[in-house]
Amino acid sequence: MRYVLNERYRLRGWYKLPTGVLDTLQKQANFLPPNEYRLLLKCDGAHRMEEENLGEKELKFLEKLEKGGVIRRAILGEFLQPEQAYVTYPARYRKEAHWSITGACNLKCRHCFMSAPSAKHGSPSHEQIISIADQLAECGVFRVGLTGGEPLIREDFLDIIDAMNEREIGISVIYTNGWLVDEKFLDELDKRSAHTAFQLSYDGVGQHDFLRGVDGAEEKTLKALKLLQERNHKVSVSMSLHKGNRHVVRESVNLMASLGVKSMKVGSMMNLGEWTLPEMRDLQMTPADEQEVFEEYIPQYFEDNAPVSIMLSGSFMYTPGDSKWRIFHERKIPAEAEKKVPSCGVLTHNFYIGADGMVAPCMGMCDCGFSKNFPNLFETPLKDILRDSELIRLSGVTVGEVRDRSGKCRDCEFIDRCFGGCRNAALMAGDDYYGVDPSICEFFKNGWDKRIREVADPAFEEYIKRCPPKGKGKPKEESAEECP
Repeated sequence: MRYVLNERYRLRGWYKLPTGVLDTLQKQANFLPPNEYRLLLKCDGAHRMEEENLGEKELKFLEKLEKGGVIRRAILGEFLQPEQAYVTYPARYRKEAHWSITGACNLKCRHCFMSAPSAKHGSPSHEQIISIADQLAECGVFRVGLTGGEPLIREDFLDIIDAMNEREIGISVIYTNGWLVDEKFLDELDKRSAHTAFQLSYDGVGQHDFLRGVDGAEEKTLKALKLLQERNHKVSVSMSLHKGNRHVVRESVNLMASLGVKSMKVGSMMNLGEWTLPEMRDLQMTPADEQEVFEEYIPQYFEDNAPVSIMLSGSFMYTPGDSKWRIFHERKIPAEAEKKVPSCGVLTHNFYIGADGMVAPCMGMCDCGFSKNFPNLFETPLKDILRDSELIRLSGVTVGEVRDRSGKCRDCEFIDRCFGGCRNAALMAGDDYYGVDPSICEFFKNGWDKRIREVADPAFEEYIKRCPPKGKGKPKEESAEECP
């Protein structure tokens, strides 16, 4: 018998990960053990594989691939297509790039951490954009999230979509303020088969215009949200929390749910860029302020029958239908695993490309003092950056490294739960990549995790009486793309 790889899959390898199978629909790779991969390489329509010559494990592996739709029985004369043949990329595997295609914006957000109102980080030329697209394809990065500034203000935005399509790079999500989302724009995306997800910001009923610095922003955002739902685009929303809108969290979440939004994040802003200006000081929330808001809202959330999948910073997260809610901050590991487990799983899968060409582990690091340590792909090829560079080393920093190099973490009883916290937050607190994430320190040392449970557990118990979970077991783990 002969097998052949189904059309949606391709044989691919990356630096130090040579045994990959690229799913061209999901735009991501799965990796196999070498012995299984050698067998898969024979699924090319040319190799005969007789059952009597195969072991039990090999037969079960082929059966599993066939049932999963990865391979099929080949008919006479059917062979692997040229584009499916094995190719290696000169970079480490990264699932997705979070890419600021402009540093400019059409709004004047008072909390913009990258100072887009003044386009502090500039905006790449069309030629530079195409060069970056070429480098992404060369490195085997086949998924991007497009952000800004405001990405839709670029006159060549649709040309960028075309360039991505030509290189078979998928658009996972477009991050936008919604001002320029209209029927014509969505028609153009449909023509290009770019039925992408969108993430919009909505900063509270009656509060959105203030934070966005432009009258009419709330109306535009709500109109865009309704339109995107009508056109069946997957939409998520983030709400930036401050002292001026903390009283409308419940009303705002319920409004988003009424518009069909399925997923929402709520949390206070990063202390960077515009938000550090003196006139913003009275609106800034401390971790204790944020905790107070969450303790008040969580029972209300369950009283409202969990209207959306929600993440309240790192303190609370729940997806309707799950049998349990979670604290994102709390990720228990045994002590012996500390030197292997990354402090942040997101950074080992994704990376950020700034409008000025800077490549960083995370977007929030684009304007901190430490950013001078990150490479620039207008000066260094991306294939070199994604190989054995300092960026790769920093992206893989382990829990053990944070413990060993941070005095406060070294003897802390909570390190096996908090993983040392967020590296971005540590940089904001003191430009030390191995430093302390002060908000997570407060969360555990003040016993706020216990207080969250005290308000969440009874409310959740009443909720599941009314709305029994769909199944048993643990709630879904956060994906590599998710982060508070």
